[in-house]
Amino acid sequence: MDTRDFITALGGYRSVASHLGKGATTVHTHMQAGKLPAAWYDALCRLAGQKGVAMPSRSLFTFLALGEGQPRDTKGAAA
Repeated sequence: MDTRDFITALGGYRSVASHLGKGATTVHTHMQAGKLPAAWYDALCRLAGQKGVAMPSRSLFTFLALGEGQPRDTKGAAA
């Protein structure tokens, strides 16, 4: 399931936008890009549960992968 399939299953981007308190264009843009903001994960999981839709894969969201955004040891010593 990709972002378009997931948003469609939830009732479409306008419906999802209304539930999230976001603009329809905002939801549509993220859906088209293929990644949804990680900040929306919990809300969309709850909405999926309410609508009887399968929980979304975390890969549909912009969560950081292990190592991304982590401070790097610039001195070469183990942390």
